[in-house]
Amino acid sequence: MTKKFLLFIFTAVLMAAAALAGAVAFGTSSLPPPLADAAGPFKKIDFRDQPSLQSFQARDGTRLAYRVYPSQGKKSVVMLHGAAGSGFMLHALAKAAQASGYTVYVPDVRGHGASGPISGDISYIGQLQDDLTDFAQFIHRIQPEVSLSLLGHSAGGGLALRFAGGPESALFDRYVLLSPLLARDAPTVRPGAGGLAKPFKERYMGLTILSRFGFHRFESLPVLAFAMPAAPGNIITPLYSYRLSENFTQNSHYLEDFRCVTKPMSVLVGANDEFFYANKFAPLIHEVRPDIAVGVVPNVGHMSIALEPDSIQQTIAVLNAL
Repeated sequence: MTKKFLLFIFTAVLMAAAALAGAVAFGTSSLPPPLADAAGPFKKIDFRDQPSLQSFQARDGTRLAYRVYPSQGKKSVVMLHGAAGSGFMLHALAKAAQASGYTVYVPDVRGHGASGPISGDISYIGQLQDDLTDFAQFIHRIQPEVSLSLLGHSAGGGLALRFAGGPESALFDRYVLLSPLLARDAPTVRPGAGGLAKPFKERYMGLTILSRFGFHRFESLPVLAFAMPAAPGNIITPLYSYRLSENFTQNSHYLEDFRCVTKPMSVLVGANDEFFYANKFAPLIHEVRPDIAVGVVPNVGHMSIALEPDSIQQTIAVLNAL
């Protein structure tokens, strides 16, 4: 009986390992078709006056890209783009903030645009917070007398929230979250993010199991695809590795991050957001932080909140008021 039991256990373990290996190796699916109107809001923006890319050196020696919109004022703001995008997409908002007296820094988040050696990947979960720490310290060295704010749109808003609730939050004086992606499974997110994102569920689950056992070797494999149309250059990142997906689009501790915020913060979301439920942000956030203002901007969607003149001016007014 003992031999039969051991043989049963061995067989079960072997089958489980084979199933796990199969999920990691083959647990993908077809890519989602591009959303027809995903690029529509950007077509009326003139990008010809966009500043040239510059770079700074992160702690691992990698050169990470950013654009700067200079001003003679005493206020600066870092703006973080959303998932699958790059700093290119925040040009209209950055120009308006510059005109309002802000020096604006718009990085390409590592794994996007011109930042990092591999598109759609990072080296470890948490590297994006380390990069943001390095970037904020870099700005403080070149502008030591200037107040510094952090504004994030979509997944960039989720990253800004992580940072605001983390140990280096004092590097920024105030935080603004535009239509923030709190987590892929947050109640604010529409099913499938409104068709924008498609996870490779079997591979994702397999890598999550391996991660919990301390095995991280295959976390460079793609697990998340975006329904974004093709674009010239590297302004779109259509696939995310497990590491980048976990660091930029997933955060199971977002409510705790809100609880830990010590700096002024405000949240804005478009009333017509195609990917999120605008009316669910305030009840969710106010359960843990009733003091954080949550505003709904009429007549704008997920992308257009950072593009339309009226919503841009409302965003800058919130930034000035904090």
